Amino acid sequence: MRADRRASQWVPAFEQEWATALEESRRTFSLGALYEVLQAWQARVASAPAVYAFLDSGRDDSDFIDLQEIRRRRR
Repeated sequence: MRADRRASQWVPAFEQEWATALEESRRTFSLGALYEVLQAWQARVASAPAVYAFLDSGRDDSDFIDLQEIRRRRR
């Protein structure tokens, strides 16, 4: 993660999420929150090259659909 070009943004975000999960784990005696943080960040780091390739390609992504809007429609 520290080698990625967005390390200056990602590392503090990861550290904050990790600290929050660690505190929850101490409170609940469960490692679940820590595993969730690790899985989420592994997915972010793994998908970063594809996201960078898309962004660097100059493709227009202005016609996207907001995921929150889709979720609201399902309710």
